[in-house]
Amino acid sequence: MLSKQFIRQIVSLEPSSTTHHECRYCGYSVEKDIDECPQCGSHEIAAYDLE
Repeated sequence: MLSKQFIRQIVSLEPSSTTHHECRYCGYSVEKDIDECPQCGSHEIAAYDLE
């Protein structure tokens, strides 16, 4: 089953970012300006530069 977040990323009209943000605790992908993981509540958000 596809997640709502994945579908939003596919159909988004905005260019994709070269930085990936995800929760360090559970690995859930989050938006750039998120301070708390919506999946597990952790405040440990990592940013990875993909260039």
